[in-house]
This record gives sequence, C-alpha cells and structure tokens, in this order.
Amino acid sequence: MAKVSRTKVKDKWKSKSWYSLRAPSLFNYAVIAYTPADNPDSIVGRVTKIPLEKLTGEQGQKNFLVKFKIDEARGNNAFTSFRGHELTSDYKRALTRRKNSRIDCNFILSLQDDVNVRIKPIILVDKRIKKSQEKLLRAVAHEEIETSLKKMSLSEALKKIYYGYLRKEVSTALQTTYPTKHGEI
Repeated sequence: MAKVSRTKVKDKWKSKSWYSLRAPSLFNYAVIAYTPADNPDSIVGRVTKIPLEKLTGEQGQKNFLVKFKIDEARGNNAFTSFRGHELTSDYKRALTRRKNSRIDCNFILSLQDDVNVRIKPIILVDKRIKKSQEKLLRAVAHEEIETSLKKMSLSEALKKIYYGYLRKEVSTALQTTYPTKHGEI
C-alpha cells in the first residue's frame, strides 16, 4: 500500500488581523465597521455601506445608506472618505403608490470647495400628471437645489440633506408650482 503524505493545513484566518474602519472627519472619525486582512495594503480601495442611523443615532435617518471608501491604513485603523449615499430600495418602493406619479431627477452640481456632486431628487405627486408638468417640477427642484447648495462646502451640504432642511425648502418651492405629496434627495 502507498503511504499518503499529510501536510499540515494552514488556517488563513489566524494570519489575518482586524482593522477598524473609521468614518471621515464629517462624522468625527467614528468606528463604522471592522474588517479582516492579511496586510494593510489589501484593504485600501474597499467600499462599505452603512445606515446613517448607526453614525448619528437618529431614528429618522435609517433610510440613508452612506458609502465610504478606504483610502489609507495606519496601524489597526483604516481611514475612509465619503463616496455618496443612497436611499434604501425598500423605502423608495414604499414611497410610490398606485395612481401616483414619481418624478426622478438627475443632475451634477459643483459645490464651493470644487467638489462635483450628483444629486438625484425624487418628487411624488398624489395623482397622474402630464409630461409638461413633470418637466416644470424638475426645473423648479433643480433651480431650488442649485441656489441652496452651490455656496456650501460638501460637509455643510450633506448636513442640510441629512437633516431634511433641503427637502423642506424644495417641497415649499414645489408647492407653489404644483401640489406635491413628498420629496426626497
């Protein structure tokens, strides 16, 4: 009979170390997650999503998913940068009802600190509307958002979006044009 040579199997997990992912300065460098890696260079470039509620502790912000990208690893800390946010898909589906209109907008805005941001507002109306009315509502929303945000830095603009101030401003501007039900940025 032939002998089977047995080699010792090496456990990959034992060689990995855990890194704390830290949010950018806008969120006070809070620890957002932990990730394992063999070496620090392998985690640079990873992207993670986390509900905004976990960072701020406010229940009203649970529908925002904030994306962070790891830029640098120092020691057991990995520092991230803000890469955007989106609304959760279940929340977007819950907004839309039968016999209502949902108007999606999409435009790029340049902020004061030379950062280009893609803004995608969603406008909801209680009944079906014509394409000309949709076009008018999009134009009013675009104008209101642009005048409100172009004089701000990225951190100021994000605070205005996350705390709902921008949504309220846009809603009041839209109400003068056409009665809208709800709006999200």
